[in-house]
Amino acid sequence: GADVLAVNPADCSLLLSEIPMCPTSIQDTLDEMVFEHFGFHSYCTRPAPALAALSIAAQQAKQQAPEASAAPPMPASLIVDAGFSATHVVPIFGSAALNYGIKRLGLGGKLLTNHLKQVISYRAYNVMEETHLINDVKERLCYVSLDFDADLALTRFRGKKNTIRREFVMPDYVNSMRGTIRDPNAPAEPAAAPAAAGGGAREEGAPPPQKKGRVPADRAEEQALSLSNERITVPELLFHPSDIGLEQAGLPECIVQAAEACPPDMREALYANILVTGGSSRFPNFEERLQRELRALVPSDLPIGFTAASDPTLAAWRGGSIFAAAAEYDSAVVTKEQYREEGHALCRRRFAGA
Repeated sequence: GADVLAVNPADCSLLLSEIPMCPTSIQDTLDEMVFEHFGFHSYCTRPAPALAALSIAAQQAKQQAPEASAAPPMPASLIVDAGFSATHVVPIFGSAALNYGIKRLGLGGKLLTNHLKQVISYRAYNVMEETHLINDVKERLCYVSLDFDADLALTRFRGKKNTIRREFVMPDYVNSMRGTIRDPNAPAEPAAAPAAAGGGAREEGAPPPQKKGRVPADRAEEQALSLSNERITVPELLFHPSDIGLEQAGLPECIVQAAEACPPDMREALYANILVTGGSSRFPNFEERLQRELRALVPSDLPIGFTAASDPTLAAWRGGSIFAAAAEYDSAVVTKEQYREEGHALCRRRFAGA
């Protein structure tokens, strides 16, 4: 703290985000680290989806009334947090998560990246140690298909009929630090015009003309990954985890299960205010596909409303900044003196209403 941020932890209050339904043993260890190791004055924990809900609620308020600076009290909402390690569906009433309705899909961005690494390592290059590179490939080339069967049929064609195929030219970390995307069906760049109409002599120092059918020298030295069905099959796991043997319901079914676990009077409000956040929600067509499949599962008389976070990766952080600046924050924290008197039990009681 003092060495990096130039602040003294004893003078600071700490707000930490945690996963929903975090095990008590981990929470107790966290208490000890915050107070006994780092020595913070006070701290508070909140589930990351609950913090993201505050950020999206403020976003909704600004869209409805740009001149308003504060978000109104949150109604019932259903948070879909497609995160790194797992995907959570969390019903929230007011500002408190309803633990009895939380559903967890053990599939997140990390598993999708690892699955793509395995597929590429089997079909092309061994990239099992290139997590950062393959994560970049996933984020830039993968997308959620709106008609999976039709798109999968397209990937079986060769040549220009396969409109899904793309090439990812890997960086050499000398001339380029980031990979580039190339469409193999794109028309080739036109050849340079001859020096003279009659095919005159080549200028001194100019490269020799390229023979037809020969691979350019720069392409001969590059390493390119060819991705076709991988672009759609990797994000598809969020909707059909059974494709890799994960015996869990897909994300649309998890949303329905979370809503049905709540009191009947709340379900209409939950379906009407579904808030989407998390890095995996950034896949193109994610929200549209989720809404389409959810519409087929939810009774037709219940409206479905979606609001996506403007920046899914920072939604929890922005919600945390809103909560830390609110008047009720001081009553939600546990101080170091209180922790010494009552221990972990006070932390569990005070943070349980989050």
